[in-house]
Amino acid sequence: MGPDALFQRVAIARRYYLEGRTRIQIAEEFGISRFKVARMLDEALESGMVEIKIHNPGSVDVNLSTALQRRYGLQHAYAVTADSGDTAARVAAVTKAMAELLQSILRPGDVVGVDCGRTLAHIADHLTELPHCDVVQLTGMAGAISHNGADLVRRISEISGGRPWPLYAPLVVSDARTAASLAGNQQIQETFGQHAKVTCAIVSVGAWVDGASQVHGSLSSEEVRQLAAAGVCAETCALLLDADGNRLAGMDDRRMGVDESTMRAIPTVIAIATGPEKITATRAVLRSGMVSSLVTDVEIAAAVLD
Repeated sequence: MGPDALFQRVAIARRYYLEGRTRIQIAEEFGISRFKVARMLDEALESGMVEIKIHNPGSVDVNLSTALQRRYGLQHAYAVTADSGDTAARVAAVTKAMAELLQSILRPGDVVGVDCGRTLAHIADHLTELPHCDVVQLTGMAGAISHNGADLVRRISEISGGRPWPLYAPLVVSDARTAASLAGNQQIQETFGQHAKVTCAIVSVGAWVDGASQVHGSLSSEEVRQLAAAGVCAETCALLLDADGNRLAGMDDRRMGVDESTMRAIPTVIAIATGPEKITATRAVLRSGMVSSLVTDVEIAAAVLD
């Protein structure tokens, strides 16, 4: 190929890739057919004259995320890498990705549902702005005040400017009678009444090991042992699951939170999970079909794809 032909190929490649011209516009400028333009662009790529690089968006592993989305039929899937291997860095990276996802998909008038959880609580640290949305607490309170759903509802609603709907009740109570009595409280009834209006929920993945579930931490050691013997290995919104994602009634009459049927009807339910202790639980939650999206670390993502 002579210098004139090389120069023309370079010029056409610049017009198309850098200047955003269409193939028809380029064909008219150079007095050639659009088919010849297409062929010259292909040749520019094949010869190495043009190189196209696609950079991953921040800390998200695109290949793992795409595989995760396809395997489990998810609306959204983020497999996130952290700057370092320590727990704090991993939590910060995953919760930042969750915050960015929320900021990109929420629209004015949406209603956000919020579970409780230690990892989930850090999402508000990364939120900068949200459209006007009401925020509803999906499950009762457990753990430290900075980790419970009421505090997260407050923080998110301050950013969105919407109305907060807290649920001032324990996540798990002592017996069914106490749960029924609390459910008669007007404020709790009003919040329960908002659950059916939720359009996007953010929920935790709880593993049935010490320190990895707010539900697990709310029960006695004997109750934990009995539920484990019954096959419980995971929970989300205090709804218990076995390893295959099957629902186990367990303590349904003692939990204060969104009904399973109501949760399954929410258009977008995004689960968040970090740490190797959550691998089995995350797989169970994905198999359950109760969540439509997942934001997690690359270790969990790779494991649930294996």
